[in-house]
Amino acid sequence: MTISAAPKLSSNNLIRCVNYNMQQDCVVVAGDFGVRIFNCHPLTEAVHLTQDQVGSIRLAQLLHRSNIVALVSGGLRPKYSPNTLMLWDNSMKHCVAECAVPGGPILNVFLNSSRLVLVQSRRVSIFSLQPLRFLRAEESGMNPHGVAAMGGESHSAMLVFPSFKQGTVQLIALESVNSEKSLAPSVVAAHDGTIAALAVTAQGTLMATGSAKGTVIRVFDTRTRMLLNELRRGADPATLHCLTFSQCGSFLAASSDKSTVHIFPTREKNEGGKSWANRKNLFDDARRSCAQFSLPEDTVAKLAFVSEEAEGGNESQMVSALQIHEPSVVAICSDGTFHRFSFNKEGMCERRAFDYLLQLGSEQDFWTTAV
Repeated sequence: MTISAAPKLSSNNLIRCVNYNMQQDCVVVAGDFGVRIFNCHPLTEAVHLTQDQVGSIRLAQLLHRSNIVALVSGGLRPKYSPNTLMLWDNSMKHCVAECAVPGGPILNVFLNSSRLVLVQSRRVSIFSLQPLRFLRAEESGMNPHGVAAMGGESHSAMLVFPSFKQGTVQLIALESVNSEKSLAPSVVAAHDGTIAALAVTAQGTLMATGSAKGTVIRVFDTRTRMLLNELRRGADPATLHCLTFSQCGSFLAASSDKSTVHIFPTREKNEGGKSWANRKNLFDDARRSCAQFSLPEDTVAKLAFVSEEAEGGNESQMVSALQIHEPSVVAICSDGTFHRFSFNKEGMCERRAFDYLLQLGSEQDFWTTAV
């Protein structure tokens, strides 16, 4: 199913960043308009930080469903330098901490309850979050787009980013990081080409990798570094925009410049335990997506998985103790459109929601403002 493109956004509504929290139930959208935070399902606006409050924002990330939002300035009216991160506490309505890092602009941001990670083109800086304190910096391979991923909490937290050799990925168990000793390198040879997209499960146990070619996605066990699955996105090269796991790690979604979202099951293993380089007939072995749907052309989409209880039902159809949940994928596009599709393993996809995200808040204000 193809959705028509949204009306062209004005420069003031240009979306520069879309990021979901770790639970994938909230999303932060940032740009020259400031910052807007939405609940994913049902879709409602929760927070609106204006340009007057925070300036124009290039990067934003949520700490779970808390009041803390990490912000990096950029765009038409930045308040801070591009290598400075601000922690905004929405309960206090002001920034409560900041940290600046040398080495150029901050390109990506991750945080959980105990760690804050800042990604630059050749460097990854790791901080403790409570209290905010620099722990150490790790050099990386050339990473102009800030490709990295983080998943897990406390002892299971895992950070991954491109290593020095093309096609390799470095893995760091974040709870082992401190300022007193260097880390033993843990590197996975994932692809021949440049790493273009990464994802880690919420448990920190699985990692998905995609290269600049974009035809095959590989899934690895982060503990053993063994290849578990090869997933075929398509035969034609594509630029991967997003990889994301479902909360349980059973599904992986991928978006690209082909305007199609592919959904793969990850628990169904193909022949594992081998180096990908030693595999023959790669495209015959690699698993294809179990479901897919189309999005507006010429947009970049960020994805998340949500669940919803089955609709309807009466006393004769009660499922009160065991509610049926239907998996859905949310896609927020750079043109400001919001899409939610349900799916199943038989390949059925059904559109469940569509909206113009940046118009949502003003519409809600219209209906809730007293007259």
